[in-house]
Amino acid sequence: MAFLREKLGNNTRKLGLLVHLIMPLLLSAAALSGVLLKVYSFDPNDWDYGNYSNLLWNFAHGNGWFMPLYEGWIRPFFLADHLVLLLPLFAPFFILFPSPYTLSALHGLAFAATFFLVPVFVREVWKHSGRDDYLPAALFLLLALSNFPGFWRAWSYQSHMGTLVMPFLLSSLIALHRKALVWTVLFCLIVALAQERASVAVFGVGMYALCITKNHRLGLALCAFSTVYFFAAVKLVIPFFASQDYLYSSAIQPFHDLNNKALFLFWSFAFWFFLPFIGKRACWAACCALPLLGLGLVSNREAMYSLFWAHYSDLPSIFFLAAAAFGLLRLSGTAWFQRVPRTVVALLACACLLVSFAYFIAIGCSRLMPVSFLATWRPVPAVTRLNAALAAYSQLAPDIKVYASSGIGPRFTMRKYRYALSLETAGQHFESSMVFIAPNFDMYPYRNREDIVSLLHKLLSNPSLRLTKRTSEVLVFTSMDRIRTKNRRQGAQPGP
Repeated sequence: MAFLREKLGNNTRKLGLLVHLIMPLLLSAAALSGVLLKVYSFDPNDWDYGNYSNLLWNFAHGNGWFMPLYEGWIRPFFLADHLVLLLPLFAPFFILFPSPYTLSALHGLAFAATFFLVPVFVREVWKHSGRDDYLPAALFLLLALSNFPGFWRAWSYQSHMGTLVMPFLLSSLIALHRKALVWTVLFCLIVALAQERASVAVFGVGMYALCITKNHRLGLALCAFSTVYFFAAVKLVIPFFASQDYLYSSAIQPFHDLNNKALFLFWSFAFWFFLPFIGKRACWAACCALPLLGLGLVSNREAMYSLFWAHYSDLPSIFFLAAAAFGLLRLSGTAWFQRVPRTVVALLACACLLVSFAYFIAIGCSRLMPVSFLATWRPVPAVTRLNAALAAYSQLAPDIKVYASSGIGPRFTMRKYRYALSLETAGQHFESSMVFIAPNFDMYPYRNREDIVSLLHKLLSNPSLRLTKRTSEVLVFTSMDRIRTKNRRQGAQPGP
């Protein structure tokens, strides 16, 4: 008997090491290296990765919420689009590590922290129910999260402030189980300050406190805070800075595209093997995701409810995980489940994950996963050449206004005056400016060849610009006033 106890103890220690360290470490390494490689490959575009990088860099260097990529659309002040008050937490990284890769590293670390917190959360759920056999469940749920397309789509869709606070949202649930209410409030405040959409997640935490951990006063306070904060953001603060109504108010159409909305809900639960429906607590935990899901379900913006197309399932993934944990807790505690041999349970768990992964591939989401992305990535000569060509312009004078096409825009993020390139701006008079365009890389919002040719024609025929460098990957234009100034300086230099 002593030998058996020792053997079981050794197996438990090995499983604990796998669940708490090895598996999260492997997933974290893949997530972090994958996002860095995506930036190297010019995968993220300006509209998300570029604007948040530029915003954080500007804030870190005393320019507040100034974000020039919005010029011509709304005021070049980011609070006119989203209420992101969390910049002081992340902006210092752009002073310590000034690089186009900085936001990518923070993005990867947010996923890494979430992986390490998953087994901690599952342990608290089991402990809350008086059980300590959480390790197999934690391993299964960690792998289930690693199979959830909504979670990986947020990884692939770099990068939003809501995605960066995923570990703080999960930490708030852990703190609730540990009755660390001050920490719960602190984590919720961080989540709310990330963005107005993220503040709705705090309502979900309040519901969790009310229905799961029975912290009724705190739960009511969190729900009230979330409601007031969100409506103050979209009805008062953002319209004040934008000098117009909240930009997305016109997108509210609850009955638009109901079939796809229903399909989105179905697959959101199907990828968790419908565990969120097993037991009352699992259902309550699943309901905590509804405030966030509701933002998409009442919208006509397809990205918010389509089948894992954008980043909008980042924070709901945390509540799906919690609901699945309670469902698995209830399922594994039933008498009939206890009679099933452990080998059969393990085989069924593997079969579920394999089927889930097979469908993941079938719907074309395989490259959303960092492991798949890393396995299929191959060095492309054009990418290597473009990186080398742009390196020569990494130290441009800060007074130069840079206009760049979407695919290479993030490389010029560390400067105050960084503008998007469009058909409208291509025809303007340029002063103290440089224009960079890489026609063979991402050209958002232009997708067809005709628009790209028109853009190039406008630049080439613009009298205030001159083409100063042309390779197979990039075209560089310089404003005529800079060329004249450079020529005067060179002419004034004394001869030998």
